[in-house]
Amino acid sequence: MPVKTIEFSPFTRLEGDLRVTVEIEDGHVTRSFASGTLFRGFESMLKGRDPLDALVITCRVCGQCGLTHSAASASAMRALTGASMPPNAFRASNVMLAIEAIISHLTHFYLSLAPELSEIPGDSEARQRFRPPAGRSFARALREREELLGVLGLFAGKWPNSLAIQPGGTTRPVDASEIRRSHGLLGEYVSFVEQQVIGCRLEEWLAVRSAADLEAWMEVDSHRMSDVGVFVRLSRAHGLDGIGTWQARFISSGGWPDCEGGALTAPGFYDGNPAELDQAQISEQTAWSWYEQKEAGLHPFDGETIPAPERAEAYSWAKAPRYAGQPAEAGPLARLVIDGDRLVADLMLKHGPSAFVREMARLHETMRLLKRLGAWLDEVEPGEPFFTASPRPMQGSGMGLVEAPRGILGHWIRVADGKIQNYQIITPTGWNLSPRDSGNRSGPLEEALVGAPIPDAERPVALSYIVKSFDPCLYCTVH
Repeated sequence: MPVKTIEFSPFTRLEGDLRVTVEIEDGHVTRSFASGTLFRGFESMLKGRDPLDALVITCRVCGQCGLTHSAASASAMRALTGASMPPNAFRASNVMLAIEAIISHLTHFYLSLAPELSEIPGDSEARQRFRPPAGRSFARALREREELLGVLGLFAGKWPNSLAIQPGGTTRPVDASEIRRSHGLLGEYVSFVEQQVIGCRLEEWLAVRSAADLEAWMEVDSHRMSDVGVFVRLSRAHGLDGIGTWQARFISSGGWPDCEGGALTAPGFYDGNPAELDQAQISEQTAWSWYEQKEAGLHPFDGETIPAPERAEAYSWAKAPRYAGQPAEAGPLARLVIDGDRLVADLMLKHGPSAFVREMARLHETMRLLKRLGAWLDEVEPGEPFFTASPRPMQGSGMGLVEAPRGILGHWIRVADGKIQNYQIITPTGWNLSPRDSGNRSGPLEEALVGAPIPDAERPVALSYIVKSFDPCLYCTVH
């Protein structure tokens, strides 16, 4: 049969402008190309500025994970100056970044992936729950966001584009009454999650630690009729557990650190075997990107962002991040695989890194973070410092690696005479939706799309499920 090429542009129900091109033969995808089609130029606009300007500017790279960009930028400047944060700053930062992740994860589920499921012909239950704007679960999920945003307001002052996270800590100390108010708002949001999203107590969900446990969990009526239960049923019925797999290399910097050098999730690299993360192995290539091409990948400290839109062979404004020369997937699935989460590890063993498992990891991490939020609130000590003064960044280089909702986020800064000489950012979707590199190796999404069944080229639903499972943010990708 002849090869058929289909182009989707822009891809809908996700953040930013994505073009996906696939070649279909015998009803399956044989090649795919993911293209970021909008250049934004944040790295270029930072050159020559005061280093502290980066905190104001980079939090606007993304409207959904701006605090995480602030945290990465602040971390890079701490590394440059040798500054430190008091314990309260770690706790307050973790509260803010966890809320940003929870909001991002459930916004993705209800506004991006679940509406796709609502369009399955003949499934009235999915349509009544998830179809925007009137689906009952869709509408309630949007309303309930206000509770968590209320906690974020108490800790960050405002969101998005907050400047609460600085190199020396957090600039909005909270008192005992605000912590009590935060507990109240968190409790209301947890009640919503327990009633609608999972149909049980958080503790009961977190006791699900294997594929067999999930089967038993699905036997209970309230679980099966929850939004997660309906998602599990639909995923099985429509094959999400068998699509979207790839070779599965994962990368994570470790998420939500504490003041003692630990973190809620462990850092590392996984390619079938766990290994320590070595940031020196990170590079970016531009062989198929609209930038001036270098013969080999450059470490971000030496990275360049020189637009070259005339390059006919290029197809994306995204660069191609690589770890030890290889593509790697970032995100909740990567975090939980590297952290050794038992449920995700068993689902991976059964289904591989499929669209279903990728989304289950996102939902499961949401429950883990909700459970930990209350403990972080309890650990905050009102009256103790949240901020310490830090020296102005005048000379040197620094790196900040943090876990954003969609995965590992890195900021690299070089400063001379009090001005930014170079600033490079590698985002989670930069990893996941990277174009090909100089060795013609595809990025994770491009590889995951190969083999997807497309029996009807006019309605390629499998392709949409796979793309959405990566939760792309093109605004970050083409920063």
